[in-house]
Amino acid sequence: MGSIKLPKEEWERYFDNVSKNLPAVEAQLEVVNKEIGDQMEVEYSPLMGLAYDPKDDVFEIQFRETHDHLIHHPQEIYVIEEDGKMTSLEIIDKDGTKYILRVKPAIPLPG
Repeated sequence: MGSIKLPKEEWERYFDNVSKNLPAVEAQLEVVNKEIGDQMEVEYSPLMGLAYDPKDDVFEIQFRETHDHLIHHPQEIYVIEEDGKMTSLEIIDKDGTKYILRVKPAIPLPG
């Protein structure tokens, strides 16, 4: 399935809804920049939530075990969904840096 570009006026509502209904998932964050190349910012780590603050124009990716990642002045956001669930997210900031978030189900702990 291809990616869908989300209109900016839908970002806050869309990601609030995703975060409220987020199952146990892990995510990795890759940063792609012309000057530094590809960098793996976060290897698969539990994802706690996603949020866009229109007042400060900041997108936040909340990880449980590592740090929160802030993207200032995002310009475009693309989402890939499968079976109604977000599997990938690409955010492009004002400098053209791409942030690629890949999501997968968390591995259940042995019972």
